[in-house]
Amino acid sequence: MNQRIERLKAAAQRRLRGPVFSAGLRSLGVDPKRYWLLMDLFHKLGAREEIQGSSDRRKIELRVSAFISFVVSGVIAVAAAWFGAPAWGVIAVALSLTAFVLIPTMLSEAANSLVHPEEGLALAHYPINGATYTSAKLSRLLFIVTHLVLAWNLAPAALTPFMNGGRWWMPALYLAAAFALGILIGLFCCGIFGVLMRFVPPRRMKSAAQLVQALPFVIFMLAGLSGRETVMNIRNWLSEHARFAAAIPPWLFVAAALASAGAATIFGVRSLSADYLIRASSMVHGRADVRTRRRRPFLGLVVRAAFGGQASRAGFDYTRRMMARDWQFRRQLLELLPLAFPLAAAFGAVEASPFSASFSSAHIMPHALGFIVYMICLLAAFGTDYRGVWLFQLVSKSGLSRFARGVHAAFWMTLVIAPHALLLPVFAWLWGASDAASFALYSATVTTMYLAAGLRRIHGVPFGKQVNPVRPAAASLGIVGLAAFAITALIAVGIQYVVFRSRLLVHATTLLAGLAAFLWTRSSLGAFELQVRHHLGTLDGTSTMIYTEVET
Repeated sequence: MNQRIERLKAAAQRRLRGPVFSAGLRSLGVDPKRYWLLMDLFHKLGAREEIQGSSDRRKIELRVSAFISFVVSGVIAVAAAWFGAPAWGVIAVALSLTAFVLIPTMLSEAANSLVHPEEGLALAHYPINGATYTSAKLSRLLFIVTHLVLAWNLAPAALTPFMNGGRWWMPALYLAAAFALGILIGLFCCGIFGVLMRFVPPRRMKSAAQLVQALPFVIFMLAGLSGRETVMNIRNWLSEHARFAAAIPPWLFVAAALASAGAATIFGVRSLSADYLIRASSMVHGRADVRTRRRRPFLGLVVRAAFGGQASRAGFDYTRRMMARDWQFRRQLLELLPLAFPLAAAFGAVEASPFSASFSSAHIMPHALGFIVYMICLLAAFGTDYRGVWLFQLVSKSGLSRFARGVHAAFWMTLVIAPHALLLPVFAWLWGASDAASFALYSATVTTMYLAAGLRRIHGVPFGKQVNPVRPAAASLGIVGLAAFAITALIAVGIQYVVFRSRLLVHATTLLAGLAAFLWTRSSLGAFELQVRHHLGTLDGTSTMIYTEVET
């Protein structure tokens, strides 16, 4: 069986690398010989797990996701056929789900492939035009499109003849439309980055790409929070301007939207193929001529005075700046955006005070925020510039303990104090100043305990380890860990619901939780310092095994 599959693959490769396909590539300005050399190179680098976001590296993850999607779409299709749902309605739902999944996935994959082209640095001086390199890059994304399109549409396509109004020719037409939709979405997502590369400076491309990746999640979250109000506003606006809207046929709006999207896609893809390799070095390295401005931020002075001197301030500034600048950290942080949906949903329904007799969704917020803080600590162990960790070997032993306190201060002020300071005025407006202050203090105390637990999971210098290409940091928690957290959080929410019946009991619980958070944080700081020392000691031992001192 495997030999037959290999023979089929070899025959398909001979056909694709034949004169017919090569003539088509030449008509697009693509060099066929260099195109296939690049395809083989990307396949080899992906198999070696050396390309970020490579489809070869994520085959298992992609296939598991595709299998789950296939099961979900199959259940929907069987239910639709059983209850006599219209075939065209099922096709529309399946295509909508395909687009819903493909857009954020392709934006993420296109960003990882096009905006961080480390292999492009080695190829920039070779005689490879931008169209050839870009075509090879985009061809690798077809692997993902094929998996997701088949996963969401194969089962519904097979069952459409058995649905209400189904015909025998529907499966072929449906699959052709699904593949066309997937390819158009992939080209559109790649075209977005082509437009960005035309207008955004190379040194800002990484930040712009991460903003684009976050937009679908932000739009979905805002739609979930204010979807009804948005629909009502649109309806009111249309009723006020009905005389003008009625004069324009609906198909004209659809045609204008499709034409605009098509023009943007063509413009973006052409921008990618123009001078992509010339911009690769600037996108990876950024600028080296930026003048450093001397700053004396107020928070740095506070940390130096309260947490142990200049070494603490160094840890504070190092962590704060790396959280804002490190590419790997920000890339993995985007994967946690779906976790913000429950927090946003809880925030959207906090009209009831936690001190009221009825249950309030505010009880969920400390634990949802604490879980996000814990996951961020997991991600903070890995970074892009992990090779520069040797600089910390120059720090004295006494300085490492103060450095650890500065790292904790950065996480605490950024992830605990800042969110609660922003939410406090909102809570005061909804519940009153007294209830808001009591709940914010309790929530900050609980979140601090989650931070103390997360500090133990960094396992070394923050941002000082290479990302595991096979097992992401966010996956290290595992299903068992997620289940344990969910059970613990539910028990804590139930206890909170009882405790918040009495204000005196809330104040006493906050005091006890604050004492526990203080003791646990002190213990976690000691463990974190030992992990940093062990990490640096491992690096020192590795260097002595690699290099041997030669006497002169």
